[in-house]
Amino acid sequence: MVTGLWPLLSKQRGDRGWDLLIRATGLVALLGIPILILFPRLVPLVWLAVLAVPANSPLSPLLPTAFEPLIMEAAKYERALWVTLVALGAYMYMEYLNWRFYGWVINWHRFAALRERRWVRHSVAWFARAPFTTVVVFAFTPLPFWVARLLALLHRYPIRRFMAATALGRLPRLYLYAWLGGLLRVPTVILVALIFGTSALVIVGRLLRGKRLLAEVRAEESGA
Repeated sequence: MVTGLWPLLSKQRGDRGWDLLIRATGLVALLGIPILILFPRLVPLVWLAVLAVPANSPLSPLLPTAFEPLIMEAAKYERALWVTLVALGAYMYMEYLNWRFYGWVINWHRFAALRERRWVRHSVAWFARAPFTTVVVFAFTPLPFWVARLLALLHRYPIRRFMAATALGRLPRLYLYAWLGGLLRVPTVILVALIFGTSALVIVGRLLRGKRLLAEVRAEESGA
């Protein structure tokens, strides 16, 4: 029965980015149901895990699910350590899916010429000097992490080492946000305003520039 259902559940039914987001969110939500039944006090950790999926998806700039404010809110109700571990687990789950998604995107033929450009080759060569350290630094700092992910893919860096470096860099960063959330206890209304305000700025900015809202996840018609 499971074998018969798998093709139905795994078949792509639309934009790959939305497929990734909806199915991953649904899976995490289903896994959270028995946890809530058995341990009702874990509600903050379950909703953090569920919301962490869209917060770290390719569509995250457009969705009101900014990851750091969500961590700070959850830390008001649970210990920073547990919040950190749940946030890290959800983040690593999405990072694995993002790795697969980005790997699919860079194989579009429209990116073939881009991979041969001098600055791209120089960037990959720079990354190859210390790939593990580079991923750790990008994961810990505010630097755009998609850059490290893309360079790792172009360099054909092993996914296990990439994931280990990502976890090593993210762990102290996530704990810092959880610790600050429990310490400062920022009012929920401020965190909500920050979450929705960030998404609104991105959406309005794209509309004013005449750019498609889903430009970064829209497959080219000939290669989809």
